[in-house]
Amino acid sequence: MGTMIHIQKKAPLVIHLHMPKTGGTTLKKIIKKNYPRSNVFDVYLDHQQLETRLQEIAEKDVKCLQGHMPFGVHHVFKQPSTYITLLRDPVDRIISEYYFIRSIPWHNSHLKVSKMSLEEYQESPMNQNLQTHYILGGKFGSPLSEEDFEQAKKNLETYFSVVGITDMFDESLFLLMKQFQWANTLYTKANVTKKRPAKHEISQETIEKIKENNRTDIKLYEFAKQRLTDRISSLDFLTKKRLKIFKKKINEYKQIH
Repeated sequence: MGTMIHIQKKAPLVIHLHMPKTGGTTLKKIIKKNYPRSNVFDVYLDHQQLETRLQEIAEKDVKCLQGHMPFGVHHVFKQPSTYITLLRDPVDRIISEYYFIRSIPWHNSHLKVSKMSLEEYQESPMNQNLQTHYILGGKFGSPLSEEDFEQAKKNLETYFSVVGITDMFDESLFLLMKQFQWANTLYTKANVTKKRPAKHEISQETIEKIKENNRTDIKLYEFAKQRLTDRISSLDFLTKKRLKIFKKKINEYKQIH
């Protein structure tokens, strides 16, 4: 009888599509604790520089790529890849982003945004349906059709192994830990927007305008949240028990740190 040779399958490249103001910085720090430093690359560049930098990274031994990058960057890499991301309630995300930029003097949009009201900020086409644009992989600042929404959904279903939800961060992290065998997942929140009013303190009129201008994002967020909820519900009894213990450990860790 011939000897069986077990060929270990190479783990796919993990592409963390870091959606702005969704808890992605916290996730980015967790990821860095689970891969060798030399194999993780952060890419936060504008469109012109992005392609060149990705071509450089593709020549290296890369296990994880992270940044504000639109879907589609996997085409640069020869190795198999999978995406992960976090989505957030679009109204919350825009409010958080607006106050975050205003509070950070070194942000490249700080000067411009400091002179704008929240209402003016959310009126800019570049700030509307941002999450769908990222998942779609383009058309930033342009109106989105029903076909675009369907394509974004298809991208999530086909290319993303975990689509987390900001207000279900621990559940999302648990699925990521299971998926990629991460050992080090204890965390405290990073990059939190301070000095921002709560949602109920914003005028109802402004909230309604944000909702109106982000209808596609709201639909995509609800779709992703339902998928995540269904995935958690379908876990077996023992895994659900592990999730409960996992959440308890994280809460205890946060209280100490």
